[in-house]
Amino acid sequence: MNNMAAGFNAKTLPLPSRRSLSDRLFSAPLYQASLRSRTPRKLRSTHVDVLPGRGEKADSLFQGHFEFAGFGAHVSNAEPWFAPNMPLHWHQELHRFSWIRDFAANDTDAAKRHARTLLISWVKNFGQYTPYVWDKDVLPRRLINWIRQATFLMTSNDGDFNYQFLKTLREQFKHLARLRRLTRDKTDMVEVDLALYLCACVFPDTKDQQKSSLRHLLEDIDLVILADGCHLSRNPSKHLDLLADLVALKHDFMNLQQEVPQGLMGAIDRLAPVVRFFQHGDGSLALFNGATLPEKGDCDHLLAISDAAGRPPHRCPLGGFERLKAGRSLLILETGEGGRPKNIPYHAGIGSFEFSFGQEKLIVNCGSHPDSKSAWGKALMSTAAHSTLSIRDLNAQFPAPDDAEQLAELNISTHEEGGSLWLDFDNPGFLQAAKVRHSRKLFLESSGISLRGEDTVSFEGPADRITEFELRFHLHPDLSVSKNMNGNKLLIRTQNGSGWQFLSSLSEMSLEESVYCGQAGELRKSQQIVLNGKIHGQETLALKWAFALLGESEAETDTAPASEAEATAAATD
Repeated sequence: MNNMAAGFNAKTLPLPSRRSLSDRLFSAPLYQASLRSRTPRKLRSTHVDVLPGRGEKADSLFQGHFEFAGFGAHVSNAEPWFAPNMPLHWHQELHRFSWIRDFAANDTDAAKRHARTLLISWVKNFGQYTPYVWDKDVLPRRLINWIRQATFLMTSNDGDFNYQFLKTLREQFKHLARLRRLTRDKTDMVEVDLALYLCACVFPDTKDQQKSSLRHLLEDIDLVILADGCHLSRNPSKHLDLLADLVALKHDFMNLQQEVPQGLMGAIDRLAPVVRFFQHGDGSLALFNGATLPEKGDCDHLLAISDAAGRPPHRCPLGGFERLKAGRSLLILETGEGGRPKNIPYHAGIGSFEFSFGQEKLIVNCGSHPDSKSAWGKALMSTAAHSTLSIRDLNAQFPAPDDAEQLAELNISTHEEGGSLWLDFDNPGFLQAAKVRHSRKLFLESSGISLRGEDTVSFEGPADRITEFELRFHLHPDLSVSKNMNGNKLLIRTQNGSGWQFLSSLSEMSLEESVYCGQAGELRKSQQIVLNGKIHGQETLALKWAFALLGESEAETDTAPASEAEATAAATD
């Protein structure tokens, strides 16, 4: 009996205590016995991992340093599972075993021996049901990773490691199949059904389950990919992860010389152009709805091997995003068009945008935290953590997909003339909570060196009410910012030495602290531009602003501070 199930092990897992009814059922001796069956001597097929591992990370793991989600633990033995003072999401990532691909990238005998030692240690401590470790959000990815790295892990002879590995693989497979049947909310079951399908492929006596497992998987895929190619979560990272899984599955069919299902090919063809839609010039992804930055080169690598040649669309009407591209500039805006289902957590970033020039990001959202229920997780999901309008500590609300009245408030129009792009957007996010109507107009000049905006705010409540609001522009942490003496102009310098000027129709603007959490668990200090507005009663206030790329001499000298009139004129031209 393992330590978490019965508490008999002297070692104590540093995980939150949990003893639900299902935990007691699954850890009972009778249930554990029901998972046992004849252990196969080998796997029937081999499967590939299309994401490249990092050999340098394997070296760090070999030395006992396990870093996940911004937290690192150093262990002097081969049992990182008992590292103290690590958050739950660190342990969950550890038990998913995605780091095995880093050992496989090293591909030395020493790497194989060390990976096997770690896995045998895991089997010893977690070979029977353990809360969190055997949960539906951890177990499927572990099975997928083990199967895709089985060729690297297994020995050439029928040794004890192979037996232990295949035995626990089989038992976890049986448990996951039961979990699927017990799951009520089947909103996104792709990872679960992919793990079940791969298990059905590799075991000699489960060939008859392949067809039904594949059918379930293809049905799941069709449910989570919207007609415009966006992932149901509107999270670009989950979008990329799904593309990686499906490209790997496509390669499995090709390697086995089997026909690739049309549903799988169609899903890849829909996903790939939208990955390009969310890509900035540096190859990374925009940070919307919990997204994090991928490993450098992963996006381009997956797109190259996907063989999907579709160009990025200009808009994703069901996903609720618009994309403006002119010259070297790129702007991605979240409109919320199509609505958002209530059963999926989204960041309150309606109306927010990210803006980059070439390989350098200028305006960003703050990112996400791996624990969405933590204080940091909630803060990063808030409207104030996004480059859009915010009102006090309120969070903007997306319309529901089936609310025709709310969706009618989302007026979006774009047009192009001579290469220049206009976008008009009505943001209903604060209509219900604060009776505030917000519209955002954006103009991206054809060369990409000038972005202008106008945000109009009006109040539809009592005439004696004063409404205060903020327009926030979160800056990427690699930028340096200085304010001129009059306080009405900002000079923004990028790492490559280019300069941008920010102007607004206000006589003053604030430069405040912000954070950037591009990687899971990462917290980088940054800054944000804040334009403060106040409306009295039912009046309407329009704030105009502009980002303009400076010439070399202007960026170096930042001469003659602009007067208030000059700043206003530049922002409103």
